[in-house]
Amino acid sequence: MTDEQGTTPLPSRSVMDEVIELRRHFHRHPEVSFGEHETSRQVGERLRQLGLELKPCPTDTGVVALLDTGKPGKTVMLRADIDGLPIHEESGVEFSSRTDGKMHACGHDAHMAIMIGVARTLVDRIWDVTGRYLFVFQPAEEIVEGAKAMIAKGLLDEHHPDSVIGLHIASFLESGTVISKPGLMWAGSDAFEIGFSGPGGHGGMMGRRGNVLAAQAFFIERLHTVVEGLEEEGVQCHTTVGDIRSDGAWNIVPRGVLVKGSLRTFTAPLREQALARLHDLLRETDGEFDVHSSLDLVHGTVPLMNEPNVTRTVLEVGRSLIGERASVLGRPLTVSDDFAEFLTRIPGCYFMLGAMPKGEPPTAHHSPGFRIDEEALPTGVKVLAGAAARLAAD
Repeated sequence: MTDEQGTTPLPSRSVMDEVIELRRHFHRHPEVSFGEHETSRQVGERLRQLGLELKPCPTDTGVVALLDTGKPGKTVMLRADIDGLPIHEESGVEFSSRTDGKMHACGHDAHMAIMIGVARTLVDRIWDVTGRYLFVFQPAEEIVEGAKAMIAKGLLDEHHPDSVIGLHIASFLESGTVISKPGLMWAGSDAFEIGFSGPGGHGGMMGRRGNVLAAQAFFIERLHTVVEGLEEEGVQCHTTVGDIRSDGAWNIVPRGVLVKGSLRTFTAPLREQALARLHDLLRETDGEFDVHSSLDLVHGTVPLMNEPNVTRTVLEVGRSLIGERASVLGRPLTVSDDFAEFLTRIPGCYFMLGAMPKGEPPTAHHSPGFRIDEEALPTGVKVLAGAAARLAAD
């Protein structure tokens, strides 16, 4: 099936039934970053059944597959991330995770299913499309390491794609919408680990001096100052703490405490300013409490910058399929994704697919109750397949 102009391959009803079935299967069986072995095996097997040529994957997990139409055209890379999160699911869906402490809480299960739906759609309409389609199922997005690993180990050197596209489910956007933005769309990210060390002591006798728990509380209370006034396109950079660990007790002030969090910035100069402020705050905290701090930037990724021409093509295809429900994001967001690493090397576009559950408040990404509206998935298949075909033919 194609659209009225005969230019956009559209998925059949059976394709969409399979997409839903696959999404639920992947949701039941999440695997976390660089541990996605069974997920990779199943994705690869399905692509092989569709007739795609499996290529060597540069990382231990992940899948790379090629669909070559045999007709002149460009090479379009399509990317889906495949890892889940270390979260115990409380969503209440009938296909909940069967692995305690692991969950697809960000939509990567849907991304994989949509991409397989795109592959099948292009195979079904092989006589209508031209060029080559490189399907990349990338591991370890949640720790923003997978894209860099694939690039470092030769993925792009081997295949030389002309453009790259992908999508991300958004439970906070109206279901079935397609939203993107030329240029800066999402922030870069630095994950940090900060250790505070001191002498430790008796809970009934310890004051401020050497008290690492009091020090981390002081630090966290003032962490917001690291990004105050640092903004781009009217949006302030962001920082937050997600984990605090110590080995103290009700009557023991520990010798150490570990604080884990992230810093989100939009440009290299803003990042430099924020990191300088972070170091200043740590020095202030050390002096105030007579403790010692150490900062480790454990992983990160660059800001996500969409190439304008590819983004224009994606949105044009979107509007041809869903009208004004395909639109431009007004301002960048302080979330991050290592798809940005591909965009520093290949012109491309990442877009958001709205999937807010109907009749209920939107559920937060990375939360135990994360849910999406599966009725949005056909839109993702249509727009990805249509944009890929257009880009390959241009």
